[in-house]
Amino acid sequence: MMEKTEFQQKLLQYGIDGMMGACIAVGTRLRLFEALAKVGNQSNPATPAQVADESGCKERYVREWLAALGTGGIISVTEDEKFFIKQEDVKDLTCTPELLSISFLPNFLRPYEKLCSVIKKEGPPGLDYADYTTECFEVIDRLSEALHKDHLVTDFIPALGPDMKERLEKGKMLCLDIGCGKGLHAFHLAQCFPNSKFIGIDSSFDAIRLAKKRRDENSNKIDNLYFMQMNGSKMDPSWNNAFDMAMIFDACHDQTRPDLCMKEIYRVLKPGGVFGMVEIHGTSSIYQDKKEDGAMAAMYYGYSLLHCLPVGSNSEDALCLGAMWGDKRGLELLKDAGFSEVTVQNPPYLPHSALYICKK
Repeated sequence: MMEKTEFQQKLLQYGIDGMMGACIAVGTRLRLFEALAKVGNQSNPATPAQVADESGCKERYVREWLAALGTGGIISVTEDEKFFIKQEDVKDLTCTPELLSISFLPNFLRPYEKLCSVIKKEGPPGLDYADYTTECFEVIDRLSEALHKDHLVTDFIPALGPDMKERLEKGKMLCLDIGCGKGLHAFHLAQCFPNSKFIGIDSSFDAIRLAKKRRDENSNKIDNLYFMQMNGSKMDPSWNNAFDMAMIFDACHDQTRPDLCMKEIYRVLKPGGVFGMVEIHGTSSIYQDKKEDGAMAAMYYGYSLLHCLPVGSNSEDALCLGAMWGDKRGLELLKDAGFSEVTVQNPPYLPHSALYICKK
């Protein structure tokens, strides 16, 4: 057989990696990794039947899934065709950001035919959030929780100002979460600071429905948290100079008009109010992105192509910036919105993100 060129081998490896990613996503969705970890270990590997019984899935399909990941080196397989996850890999295969990032792919590809039509010149400008599925919000929420939850109170809030935590504890602060999704950030902060009030807004009906469900199903009543469906670029006209703090997490680039959203945030903040924005770090140069971040930059550009750019282009007047607009473009937008005092941090707990801290 003719030996493959280096580039052919590279393409083949992408195909293999993509197939493994799809199989991992299936396992994450059906909680097959948790089932395998529960019924098998290195000393006592599990049979496909045991994993099937634990997961509530068909044995034949489970066997094929185990075979794919076993031969792919994601899990371990024995000579008698039993399986286990190495103890040091169990956490990585059940709850880490790296695992959850793989689950984006099948969700981002749900509107595949629509996406292809959008890309064509004669096609519509973009896609709606509703073109993706509710599960997409679930995956985004789980990834946000893995990345942000443990750092909200200990790192994010202090970064907004040395006295911010104390002010939130004392209370009577009004805080706004724009593009709140399922409401993770506002929900967690409302629990930690019961004397302050938090409002989460999102343009997606499904996202707000799920955010309200999270709040209402909590065992302890939370009466300082509100959610409403609202476009960040067209907020309530009565909110002039209303909020002490505003925040947005990885959602501004999804806006069709992030420039108008930032201007609205400036409008609704009180004089002296603080706005914290977490966005994907980029250089605003594709060449520099490749030099600095390599494969990670490629992944974020891919996310943008499949999801961020289509939803952020879904109007005739959209800026169509995509996820990798970069720090330079972000600073320009914030300055044009009216923010004259802006600093940018690259938090160690978010190695591929930029944290913009803006004061009105």
